[in-house]
Amino acid sequence: MGKVISDPKSAGLERVDMKVWTAVFVVFSFVCSGGFGIEDMVSGAGPGFALLVLLILPFVWGLPQALVCAELGSALPEDGGLYRWSRRANGEFMGFQTGWWWMLSIVVDSAVFIALTSDYMQNWFGFNDWVRWGIAVVLIAILASINIRGLQLAAWVLVIMQILVVIPFAALAVIGIAHWHHNPFSPILLSGNSLIGGVGVALSVGIWMYSGFESFSTMAGEIKRPQYVIPRALMITLPIVLCFYVLSTMGGLAGVGQFSRWATKGSTALDFMGVGREVGGQVLRYLFFAAMLAGNFALFLAFLAAGARPAFVLSRDKLFPTFLGKTHTKYGTPHAAIILMAGVDCLLVGWGFATLIVIDVFLLLLAHITIFISAVRLRVKEPELKRPFKVPVGTVGLALISAVPICVAIAAMFGNGRDDLIGGTIAALTGPPAYFIFKKIYGGKQALAAEATAMTRPAVD
Repeated sequence: MGKVISDPKSAGLERVDMKVWTAVFVVFSFVCSGGFGIEDMVSGAGPGFALLVLLILPFVWGLPQALVCAELGSALPEDGGLYRWSRRANGEFMGFQTGWWWMLSIVVDSAVFIALTSDYMQNWFGFNDWVRWGIAVVLIAILASINIRGLQLAAWVLVIMQILVVIPFAALAVIGIAHWHHNPFSPILLSGNSLIGGVGVALSVGIWMYSGFESFSTMAGEIKRPQYVIPRALMITLPIVLCFYVLSTMGGLAGVGQFSRWATKGSTALDFMGVGREVGGQVLRYLFFAAMLAGNFALFLAFLAAGARPAFVLSRDKLFPTFLGKTHTKYGTPHAAIILMAGVDCLLVGWGFATLIVIDVFLLLLAHITIFISAVRLRVKEPELKRPFKVPVGTVGLALISAVPICVAIAAMFGNGRDDLIGGTIAALTGPPAYFIFKKIYGGKQALAAEATAMTRPAVD
């Protein structure tokens, strides 16, 4: 096969020939990877309202996001994804801001997945905080090693993990609906809870549940025929995720009820593991525990891969430290960027995440807003740009489609209170000084796609 080129002045990324069904599992890992977290929507807003949010939000948030990302991913199938889209549409400065906001968000997000897994394991087995941190570091090292070895191995691991995730949730949907004892839509809202209060509780969780469609495109340059694979994977995954969330939640509520106890924390909380026990006994409870571990591992594995790519491409564009633009001589992956992100996560998993999660969501929503703006601006600036997948509406129609999720994002950003808004704004404002500092040190330039002459591996399936 030969070695992959590692000279930073030339391309060094290796391509894989990924089939669409494999890509669906990868996108499912980014967007869903289990319904854990829905419990808080149910108890915080009401079972009926939670189900309505899960049913409606895909059409005002998930579908527009998937459509726009499919168009941009097919038109500009380069590593770095949303950073390159925003740079092409809005210029170098805003491209950097988009990449910066998204990377900060993903670094925190990925650390949270491992921290939550360690917390579950600590609660289950009762070991101390140092053992918890040590386990988290070992898990990060293993998953980083898989990423360094390339998308071929990572894709197969994600397929296996998502099969483990789907099994208990599918069983809950089937068994719960078959033993229907409660109306899952009643009550719509909790007693004494207003519609606005219900929206505030459910919207942020629901947005998080239907986000991640942009992530797969950050690795587009390492996939053969991304213009074909990415749009199809996005369009197939969205209805799968919708059915996954709605049917499993409906099954749990119909079979168990007790909506006021649904939560992820608390001595009397009924999380999906507890719901599984009520519906299918200890066997289903253990399957949900395995799904929780596999789902969080998959999320970390996927987001570590995605989060490292913008840093790699920013380095190639001379807007980030140069060492982050190196590729592995054997595997053809951006190993330096992967190792750096994994190292930061090792530090973050030892800390509390209440404030960081707020910053994470705020920055992620800012990045999503720029994605929609970029799609519309590119329609205006480059109407002749080849778009193998094109949202079947004109530029005005695309602007209208984008306006709805932008409004949803703004409502979520401003709906969590003053302290959260201030914290998120401060985090966002680190972007401009970071740009000017790195621009001053490294110079910046418009680079060719880093994957332009990348080598090709055999199909992963």
